[in-house]
Amino acid sequence: MGTALEAIRNIAFVGHPSAGKTTLVDALAFQLKVVDKRPSVAEKRSLCDTEPEAQDKGHTLQASLVQVEQEGVQYTFIDTPGYADFVADAISSIAVADLVVGVVSATGGVTHNLKRKLEQARSLGRARAIVVTHVDGDNADFDALVRDLRDGVGEVCVPVLVPDQSGRGFSAVHTIFSDGGSAWRAQLMDRIMDGCADEALFARYLETQTLSEDDLRANLPGAMVQGKLVPVLVVNPVTGVGVDKLLDFLHDFAPHAGALARSSAGGQAIAPDPEADLAAMVFLVRTDPHVGKVLVARILSGTLHSHDILVGPTSPDRGEKLGGLFHLVGGKRRDPIESAKPGQIVALTKIEHAHYGECLTHAGKRPLQVVVPPMPTPMVSLAVVPKTRNDEQKIGEALHKLASEDPTFTTNFNSLTHELVMHGMSELHLQIMEMRLKRRHGVEMKTHVPRVHYKETITRPAEGQYRHKKQSGGRGQFAECHVRVRPLEKGEGLRFTDGIVGGSIPRNLIPAVEKGMRELAGKGVLTHSEIVDLDFEVHDGKYHDVDSDEASFKIAGARAFMDAFRRAHPVLLEPVMELVISIPTEHAGTVFSDITSHRRGQVVDQWNEADGALTVIKAHAPLSTVQTYQRELKSQTAGEGSYVMSLHDYSPVPAAEQARILTQFARQHEED
Repeated sequence: MGTALEAIRNIAFVGHPSAGKTTLVDALAFQLKVVDKRPSVAEKRSLCDTEPEAQDKGHTLQASLVQVEQEGVQYTFIDTPGYADFVADAISSIAVADLVVGVVSATGGVTHNLKRKLEQARSLGRARAIVVTHVDGDNADFDALVRDLRDGVGEVCVPVLVPDQSGRGFSAVHTIFSDGGSAWRAQLMDRIMDGCADEALFARYLETQTLSEDDLRANLPGAMVQGKLVPVLVVNPVTGVGVDKLLDFLHDFAPHAGALARSSAGGQAIAPDPEADLAAMVFLVRTDPHVGKVLVARILSGTLHSHDILVGPTSPDRGEKLGGLFHLVGGKRRDPIESAKPGQIVALTKIEHAHYGECLTHAGKRPLQVVVPPMPTPMVSLAVVPKTRNDEQKIGEALHKLASEDPTFTTNFNSLTHELVMHGMSELHLQIMEMRLKRRHGVEMKTHVPRVHYKETITRPAEGQYRHKKQSGGRGQFAECHVRVRPLEKGEGLRFTDGIVGGSIPRNLIPAVEKGMRELAGKGVLTHSEIVDLDFEVHDGKYHDVDSDEASFKIAGARAFMDAFRRAHPVLLEPVMELVISIPTEHAGTVFSDITSHRRGQVVDQWNEADGALTVIKAHAPLSTVQTYQRELKSQTAGEGSYVMSLHDYSPVPAAEQARILTQFARQHEED
């Protein structure tokens, strides 16, 4: 049977890598007796990190759920990746959670990564809390960390579970509810009163300047839901200190599944009514080697049974029968259930035609449209070459399955460079995808940086000619063309002019000349790149009554065009990208200098955000200099920088750079 909304706690844990999110979820699971032995990330026995890639890296690479019920309360803990490279699962998990817990290391400090995820939770209207780990570290200073949190996240951050001390002597935590001498208790009362709608209580507070412990407890959840309070909690998930008190806090104060309003894409409220039409929002997609596609969804409305027939927006007329309904316990265990009601998060199998962000409903009903948070655009690309013929046959479907799991991983065939290209958030992201491709699907491949799609044009008028003559017995081949080329303004494309007078080339053969020229323009002369923005004119020629034909004039037209093109001082045009780079302000000088000094770039705008803590740089730089920019930006900003990139324009390549490119192209051509 389903569980009442008030008894459901959906909690997503987010933060920076190595903050201790996975260890914390493992500790909560151990405290709830999900497992008999304490899990360990270091010993590769984590309940959440079960994939070999995550165990090898020692970091979470995919969101994992631990679902357990105790004392009538159903918990769903969602452990999300810390690396920004795998941010898709963090974004989708924040969207379905009712409480987003930012995990921060007392020794690592408050990072831009953490602040960005907490801000996203705030913008989506999710309640937030912060758990501080590693308080027993040598350089830990809880009070200093709280100051940083209040500076970086806001004065809504108030300690509620505090340590007995920082450093190696840390051995216990206590609440400030009954600590009348605590300055933080006064801050907590102020924050709770900011979100209080009880006029009588507010009046009593103004008169007495205090609240009872019962008043604090009763009104704390509402303050969290309204965003007026972000409780700061301390725990040591490795030793277990404070885990029981954290669990008590989540039991008593975490917003339940009905506390936050949710709406459709049209802005209409979605009532969490078990009798309404089903709306099950898919937020995670996984591929299991035994059962195939596994969807993880939150029930927004209606009731779902384990063998219902479902449809989605992609195939509204094609119902698919569920293979089963499950609760997830870490990365490997699935516990079957018979039904689920609003607020619950469940795993579904055997539904093939569904994707991230879609709502499923019962066959015969109209799927609900919901707004999902946008995913960042993948910025790093690698061209893919299957190692064997067998790999070539399997790679398409295998890549499609990986892309269905991660909205920030895409693939496409570039018709201009004739390469299969995969796109991701970073080199690490693509490396992990390559490892999964081999392990899960037995597909191996080689990768390289994709070729830059240059264009070619000319800078001055020129003339050229070519005589095609071939005699091999019987009817021969003959055609002679004289052509002129001249540059056009940027964006005008290609223009053909028929300048023949006096019948030097018969009218019926002119189209063959044009065809030969256009085909060559599509292939290019310098680097096999398309030719743009020029006028080519055939103005004279010769023909033979017997030996001239369309094929001959097609060849002559192309060769004459090539001759004229080479004489017209041709240049390569390179794609210039627009980058919008977001970085902590302390790294702005380094990033600015790198763009202008090492990437042939130009900064066109710069501004500050987040009260000056964040600098945004808008710059233009050639694609060839920023194809691996994610790697360098990560190094320059200690992993805190991010950027989006789009095509800005095509511009002439500098002469020295063009010479280098042409030399490299000639060498590769000889090797091929």
